[in-house]
Amino acid sequence: MGMLGTATGSILRLPKVFRATQVRSGAVRISARQLETLLDQVESINQRARDLVAGRSQADLTTSLESASWSLAQCLDHLAQTTNAFLPVISNAIARAPRLSTNRALRTGSLTQLIIRNLEPPYKLRFKVLTALVPREHDFVSARDAFEESQAQLKGIIQSAIGLAVDQVRIESPVYARFSYNVYGALRLMVAHQRRHLWQMEQILKALDGVLSRKAF
Repeated sequence: MGMLGTATGSILRLPKVFRATQVRSGAVRISARQLETLLDQVESINQRARDLVAGRSQADLTTSLESASWSLAQCLDHLAQTTNAFLPVISNAIARAPRLSTNRALRTGSLTQLIIRNLEPPYKLRFKVLTALVPREHDFVSARDAFEESQAQLKGIIQSAIGLAVDQVRIESPVYARFSYNVYGALRLMVAHQRRHLWQMEQILKALDGVLSRKAF
């Protein structure tokens, strides 16, 4: 899905200031739970990705049934590219975010919420993938490693946002300048985008299994 960002070619390294933030939990209970929920969702995505590829042959992981479709390796490569595109922009915005002074919920934003609804599987709307985010990696191990590294960086970014009013700082889409979102909305958008492509991976495997089943008869 090309809506989220352009590839940077490098993995984000969090500034030290983000790595060990002490937060007064009583002042940010609601927002902290929202971000902890996002962390849980990222970990669920990681585990689901591992479950999908477990026990699968190299052919299953790298085969595209049609010329215009992706393999599982390509799906993971696309997710890594997209995450690595967004994280530097989000990191810079988090550095500008004020601390939360009240115990309130973080806001997503109405336009971002609409985009999220259209991203969530099973999806009907399809988006043209920008050239910069078209998968380049066909080797499964390389794609998997890039995905897992980008997921670790994403979790670090989410953790760094706890205690901050990240819905008060906005980022401009690295792809579509006419779109912008607050940081909390952008994080939710990224996680929905990942669920979208996990569902795509499930459909790829179902199709592959169907082809193998028909060949067996």
